[in-house]
Amino acid sequence: MVSTDDDSMSDSKRLTNALDALRSDDLLTQNEGVAAAIQIGATAVPALLALVTERGVNRGQVMYALAEIGDLRAQEAFLAGLEDGDEHARAYAAKGLARIGHPDAMAALLRNLNDAADELHLDRTPSVEALGESGPKAMPLLVDLLMDENEMTRLHSQRALELILSRRYGFRPGQGFPSPAAANKMRVQWQNNGDYDYAAEAPVRNESVAKWRRWLAEAKE
Repeated sequence: MVSTDDDSMSDSKRLTNALDALRSDDLLTQNEGVAAAIQIGATAVPALLALVTERGVNRGQVMYALAEIGDLRAQEAFLAGLEDGDEHARAYAAKGLARIGHPDAMAALLRNLNDAADELHLDRTPSVEALGESGPKAMPLLVDLLMDENEMTRLHSQRALELILSRRYGFRPGQGFPSPAAANKMRVQWQNNGDYDYAAEAPVRNESVAKWRRWLAEAKE
């Protein structure tokens, strides 16, 4: 079992243990390896870059660790990961590009919007989370997807928009809104923009999208 709390353990030993855990066939053990690698941080990046190419390794787990560390040395691995057959590897590769500020990150996040949905929260994906952190620049692109034929694309676009708008009113993951008033302002703004619902009939969604586009146009003025 990987220990991430024993300060007496050398960095090299921590890293060795983390890599061994990531090579395990057991998902919980892999999760321990991911947590340990993230805690080690930048020092772990070269070894993780080597590990992600090993046969039999859960590439999605390794890519997740690399994305959370967000080191520029992982750029090529992230770009290559966008073509991975594993949707988790693709999703975290896109998130990794966002974390390092790569110019292709936005396109990658939108391309992988539906990949690797949380099993307990199907409205959340790595791209949804990353787009939610990306700020207003992502809003017009997400609004364009609100009329998509794919219901999951609409759902994930809605959630990302909600996250961006929530941050506009002070929301922070793990902390929530700074006050009930701030949360209410966000809800009022969402309603004013047409109270979009991904599952609503197309004419209703179209009205909301039109309001969103007007709001975005006014925000630019």
